[in-house]
Amino acid sequence: MDTHSILPRLISGILSVLDATNLRNRAYRAELRVEALELAIEDIERINASEVDEAERARLIAGICERVQSSER
Repeated sequence: MDTHSILPRLISGILSVLDATNLRNRAYRAELRVEALELAIEDIERINASEVDEAERARLIAGICERVQSSER
């Protein structure tokens, strides 16, 4: 085989690996975000079911929102 036929296949293979790695990383980040959002929903449901006043409820929910946003970074 000459280098003219090997080089395009080599480049294609490298690009495929990079694409797969990028896709895996994006899927991993999406999975972490879903977990954070599910936990936030559970926390908010517990807060709504509890007997806390509105100010405390708002403070707790604001803390949950900050936690979710910080998990995205």
